Amino acid sequence: MDTREAYQELGVDPTVSDAELKIIWRRLVAAWHPDRNATVGASRRMQHINKAYQHIRQLRDGHSDATDDAAHTGTQTGQPAASESPDPACGRKTHASTVGLSLEDAILGCTRTLSGRIAHPCGACVGKGQRVLAKACLTCRGSGAVRKAALFGWLWNEESCADCGGDGRHRESCGPCGGSGEQTVAYRRRVRIPAGVRNGHVLSVPASRPGETEIDLELEVTIEPHPLFTLDGDGLLRCEMPVNGYAWMSGRWVEVPTPTGMQQMRLNRNAMTYRLSGQGFPTTLRGPRGDYLVKIVPVFPAQDDPGQEALLEALIAKSNEAVKADRSQPLGQWQRRLKRWNARQKEPARDA
Repeated sequence: MDTREAYQELGVDPTVSDAELKIIWRRLVAAWHPDRNATVGASRRMQHINKAYQHIRQLRDGHSDATDDAAHTGTQTGQPAASESPDPACGRKTHASTVGLSLEDAILGCTRTLSGRIAHPCGACVGKGQRVLAKACLTCRGSGAVRKAALFGWLWNEESCADCGGDGRHRESCGPCGGSGEQTVAYRRRVRIPAGVRNGHVLSVPASRPGETEIDLELEVTIEPHPLFTLDGDGLLRCEMPVNGYAWMSGRWVEVPTPTGMQQMRLNRNAMTYRLSGQGFPTTLRGPRGDYLVKIVPVFPAQDDPGQEALLEALIAKSNEAVKADRSQPLGQWQRRLKRWNARQKEPARDA
């Protein structure tokens, strides 16, 4: 099935959003599920609907979003609280869960190993938990009814046999499922998370087949709060950091945190915000990284330390000497003009 046929099968336009696509797919599933639709060919139509939906999802999310044995191996194992729901296709399960990522993982991409167990109806007993044998029920001896005394044993009533359900056939607990009617299948998947995923993004993982049950994974991404970085709604990465006020005034180099580690940045006394190109959040899924804005907050020490005050006085005196030596300095020019004006103010008033 190609992309054009997939959109035609679901009856949607290629511009449909992911949320609308999922709603339409679920409506078609509800309408064509063989358990609800007795029309001839309903099962085959269901298979086409699911195949079209999976094709479009993999096309939009990228085939490598959720493939086994992906590059960039991660070390964390996720076992999030998950829910299972039967997929409309026979023998198929959809396993929905949440995967938590750090902001760095969302920016750079990562690989996670997810594992868990999913339940499905037992194939031996068709989910009933019992097996019907070709012999008479031991309780009712094949009659399907048992007699019970009434009115102190003077009368007898017949009731349906509880052990065979009234059909007279012997039953025994299903061995493969232990009488529960369900069997569980363990899965372990290495899932590649692409760079640029946002909070709430849903990744569809291609189905695997452990045992006899196909398992589709739907992973909803949650990005954990970061102690240093913030991500704006428009995808702009920001950081606000305090710096030594004297280092800022003198244009020193400082180290700033980035998603890939510490980086040197030169301060400028005329600037409070610095833009690091290509160090921010990806502009699109798997796209190039955007800009990273660093806002600095100059911090000066409290002026109650005698040692610091002495150093400041010495710095001011040294600066004044430099101003006197350089007549082109604006401060020196101002002081000379101020001195001449003050001298004229002190001269005695002349007679008109």
